[in-house]
Amino acid sequence: MIRFGSIRQRLITMHVIAVLAATVVLPLALYWRIETTARNLHERALREQAAQIAQYLHRQADGHWTLVLPEQLRHLYSAGYERYGYAILSASGQVLFSNNGVNQPLSRIKYLDDRLAYFERQVEQSHLFGATVPIRVDGETVWVQVSEDEAHRDVLIDDVVATFLPHVAWVVVPILLALLGVDLLIFHRALHPLEEASLLAQQIGPARTELRLPEARMPRDIVPLVRAVNEALDRLEAGFTMQRDFIADAAHELRTPLAILRAQVEAIDDRGAAAALLSDIEGMARIVNQLIDVAESDTLTITPDDVADLHAVAVEVAAFMAPVAVAAGKSLAVTGDTAPVWVEGKAGALFPAIRNLVENAIIHTAAGTTVDIAVAPDGRISVHDEGPGIPAEWRDLIFQRFWRGDRRRTGGAGLGLSIVARVVKVHGGSVEVADAPKRGSIFSIKLRSAAGAGNVAVSPDP
Repeated sequence: MIRFGSIRQRLITMHVIAVLAATVVLPLALYWRIETTARNLHERALREQAAQIAQYLHRQADGHWTLVLPEQLRHLYSAGYERYGYAILSASGQVLFSNNGVNQPLSRIKYLDDRLAYFERQVEQSHLFGATVPIRVDGETVWVQVSEDEAHRDVLIDDVVATFLPHVAWVVVPILLALLGVDLLIFHRALHPLEEASLLAQQIGPARTELRLPEARMPRDIVPLVRAVNEALDRLEAGFTMQRDFIADAAHELRTPLAILRAQVEAIDDRGAAAALLSDIEGMARIVNQLIDVAESDTLTITPDDVADLHAVAVEVAAFMAPVAVAAGKSLAVTGDTAPVWVEGKAGALFPAIRNLVENAIIHTAAGTTVDIAVAPDGRISVHDEGPGIPAEWRDLIFQRFWRGDRRRTGGAGLGLSIVARVVKVHGGSVEVADAPKRGSIFSIKLRSAAGAGNVAVSPDP
């Protein structure tokens, strides 16, 4: 069974098949109709000829029959013309008159009745088609047989029937092709609302949960499906909002207990135990912050008017993460272009994405090394560490939410890089990872440059 990739493909394919079938059937049907009409005309002409001959047939008082044809009919049925023939039979089957000179019926019949009958005969090179017509003459029934040699049929009818398929039938083809073209336009207009709804459906996601498929201009048969999909989207939006609000509320509520716990741990006299506990608290605080970032990234939207200075965001991230790096015995550096690098996006949304890359780099880079944040004028920012690197088979997985390569390691939930991927996707950019020239990994984010952003007043992020 053929499987179609779209409704349009199915409709067009089925219609093309129908048009091809019509291209074959219609000429044959027309040919049959013309042939039938020509045969009916021929049969009627034979009946009229029989009736015309019977007009000149009379029965005398002594019982003898006489037939006096006018000159025109005598010529028509003459032996030299060889086109038409006639014979008149009595009730006993005796041939009263004929034009063949041998007083033989044109077609032998077993018995005579009051029914009209047609016959065909092959005589040497001639193919005769005729009729036996019962006619009442002077109170008695006679049977008038008339025939015509089909080799001498009317030229007009013969030409119409004989040349119809190779000539006239081809008129049907362009008509059907034009009809197909019109139908394709109709299909396009009929499916246009579905295509618009499909494009709108592609925009529905965590950041655009309020979008719904339009019911206006939809075919009546599709409206129930569209309404059911919208109702399902309503339920999904409600569940998604509840889940997102729960994550954000829970993360915010955990901040205060963690801050209190940090203060209590710092007051412990055993500095070794305190350091271990503080490390765990830092990991928990990091997860809480990431949960808040997840909730914010899921509702993130970017407008064409949003622009940000990528270099300024990089410097801000470096200043924010510098104490963390120093505490771990590592350092941070911002390199590359020092001039503003304007990109399309929100600085407040780009900050947690770049911060997560830097935070990962600080965790994995070797002690005593530097995490380098490089900003390029084309809207690319790269974070270079000197850690163990990322295996090639992991590079398509690390940006998935909750994925962790080493699940034995504590302090992370596999959210950081998924936040990066989400933020970059909303900004219309791309993120990739590659091996560093000597050691470690390079995470690169490429964003769209904001043309003419130097003359735009940048409003602070909400």
